[in-house]
Amino acid sequence: MEQLRKIVIKSCGVEEIEIGRVSYDTFLIKPTLKNLSSVIITGCDGLKDLTWLLFVPKLAHLKLQRLDEVEEIISEKRTTGEQNAGRTKTPFDKLERLELSNLPMLRSIYRTPLLFPCLKKIGVESVQH
Repeated sequence: MEQLRKIVIKSCGVEEIEIGRVSYDTFLIKPTLKNLSSVIITGCDGLKDLTWLLFVPKLAHLKLQRLDEVEEIISEKRTTGEQNAGRTKTPFDKLERLELSNLPMLRSIYRTPLLFPCLKKIGVESVQH
């Protein structure tokens, strides 16, 4: 899995995606995914945030669609403490393409404004807040 570059998660019932912990309704992403550069998540209704993306230092493409309960991409309350040791210092600093659609509850991407120094393309559709 160290060579994994792209992950697509579609129409799943998970409520949480975390690094290094497994529980009944948690999809486990191992912290060894240092080469992951593309993440596509579609139709996972139970998710509220995607804070685990802090552990994807080479993320260049992020596509989020039809996530009815996602309020924050990176949760402010979940970004403190030991659970986030080893995370990237600046989220999305390698992101080149960001696509957000049908995220009715989305309030924020991150707790502070981000520079997105590599961003080349952004698409936003049906994001109400």
